[in-house]
Amino acid sequence: MKNGIIQTFPADTWKEEFPLANEIGYELIEWVLDLTDIDRNPLLTKEGRREINEYKQKYNIAVPSVCCDYFIAFPFHSESLEIRMQAQGMLWELVRICPEVGIQFLEIPLIGKSSIKDPAAAETVIRLFKDIEPLLEEKDLYLLLETDILPEDLTELLKGISTKRIQLNYDTGNSAYWGFDTKYELSHYGDRIGNIHIKDCTPKDYSVMLGTGNVDFDLTFSMLKDLQYSGDFILQATRGADDVALARTFFDFTKNYIQKYLK
Repeated sequence: MKNGIIQTFPADTWKEEFPLANEIGYELIEWVLDLTDIDRNPLLTKEGRREINEYKQKYNIAVPSVCCDYFIAFPFHSESLEIRMQAQGMLWELVRICPEVGIQFLEIPLIGKSSIKDPAAAETVIRLFKDIEPLLEEKDLYLLLETDILPEDLTELLKGISTKRIQLNYDTGNSAYWGFDTKYELSHYGDRIGNIHIKDCTPKDYSVMLGTGNVDFDLTFSMLKDLQYSGDFILQATRGADDVALARTFFDFTKNYIQKYLK
């Protein structure tokens, strides 16, 4: 945790995470691109991407996705032309550079300032994403949308998106925090999920210890089994005094559910 922020890019220690992940048993790390120390994020430089590839190979850890929290601060549908252009410029840059480090999934958080609850905002954002579909095809990339709109509204939105290059990121904790119905979500658009964030929440507390919140992990994983889900699970669980110890605990917690339902 840095400056009270639960999720941010660890500019000072990112290299240390690869051997730690390997030791615990993780197979992948999800990159984070946010405004914190963005000038030191190695994803955005040629030399930095070379280093990322070196650490991936040395410790046998994949980096298949990037969580683009940058776009929470720079919404694609902002009233400011300057902000819209900056957001689009960053998206184009990520599409260009992510294949260099094996990133295939660009997670686009459409929450908070970037929420698409307003129909006009949704139309603007989806039209932009559809426009770059040819480039996504060329680079073999996927945009994974993480939204806070009601499941019923998301169902309707997805009816107008036929391209396989626009999928969903499903965050178990966010759904619990917003009081969404897991059965409805997974039965209506579970087949559109590109990857999953494992988190636990209550409507009162955002991010609690896995297994102590409102997420029904048995229900979630049993439905994922029925869907034949085979994508990645990324831990975005709560932080604590000893994050390495928690990383081990949460790894075992999630692995148990994967072995119980998906193996």
